[in-house]
Amino acid sequence: MQAVLTGQMPDRVPFFPCIYLDHASHCTGHTFEEALADPRQGLHWMLEANRLYRSDVVRVLLTPPHHWFRDKEVRRDGERLVQVDRRSGRVDGEFDVQGGGMLVPAQPPTPVRTLEQAEAIRFQSADELLETGCLDTAKEVTDRAHEEGFFVVGMAGGQTLNFLCKQVGDSQEALLMMSDQPDLTRKILDKGTNASIEAGKAFARIGVDCLYIGDSWASGSVISPQTYAEFCTPCYRRAADAARANGLLVYKHCCGNYNPLLEAVKEDHLDGIEGMDPTSGMSVARTREVIGDALCLIGGVSCLTLLRGTPEQVRREAEACIRDGGPRYVLGTACAVPRFTPVENMHALASAVRSGHAYHAVQPPSTARLWPVT
Repeated sequence: MQAVLTGQMPDRVPFFPCIYLDHASHCTGHTFEEALADPRQGLHWMLEANRLYRSDVVRVLLTPPHHWFRDKEVRRDGERLVQVDRRSGRVDGEFDVQGGGMLVPAQPPTPVRTLEQAEAIRFQSADELLETGCLDTAKEVTDRAHEEGFFVVGMAGGQTLNFLCKQVGDSQEALLMMSDQPDLTRKILDKGTNASIEAGKAFARIGVDCLYIGDSWASGSVISPQTYAEFCTPCYRRAADAARANGLLVYKHCCGNYNPLLEAVKEDHLDGIEGMDPTSGMSVARTREVIGDALCLIGGVSCLTLLRGTPEQVRREAEACIRDGGPRYVLGTACAVPRFTPVENMHALASAVRSGHAYHAVQPPSTARLWPVT
């Protein structure tokens, strides 16, 4: 992973499926609900899942601070999974168990609509994240993963549209704000980027190798190349430059159709991009044609093939991605591995990097653009 992200020739194609808490819980004999009730266990299950599939990479996440485990309880309420305040008995919100597991507050915060409100947005510094225990489990998993030879990625959160949507309370309102209130939009995005940079500093201090940045909403399926260049690129550059200044490599996860944005992505100061979802009209071959050797490509195998295909179909698709990706390619998934993906399909995916014809003779990349530390 270190070689391929820095434009050197790896000994073989690295294997990095995008495994999140939901599939990690499922494939290790647990449930997503259990991981949401105790995210510390979920991180250990993510390591266990990557062991199971012989991945080369483990991702680690922030967990709630120490006081959350003392003050809050996660429990069933009929069909819902809710968070309850232990002292008052009040329900704080409901977890989106069918989606990404985020807590949907029972009383949503006041939407940000003014520059003064944007200026008042608070986030934890790297010191605070470490002091309150938000990275204790991530450090445990990082240390163990390194002992076992894994490359470790810290997930720093979103910088642009995902953060904006959360602050203004509505995706449509966020898009309108980008058009009608650009100064307010930039102020909010600055806050999101600063929060991500602080998380990145904290991850660097626990010893991860690389940082994940990105936003699922910041996609060519949602915004134009002009909007991306105006609002997103400056934030990604700042986050990427900060990661590198802290000694980390950095890649961006790209959801949806990124074909219209690929030229702009080359200016984001990244080492790699992850995604290339075939169901959104993307492919490893076309992405490599546009990107050239400027970036490492990660992903490309359809999550629908993983979920519904046969092991042979998964293996064939993976081998095609390896062939099209060239030397700066990491075999991975187009997005997060679906929760109920059959284990045998994941083993078939892993087998593609270990088959005799998986890594054909290629020349080392000669035009890789490695962004300097700033």
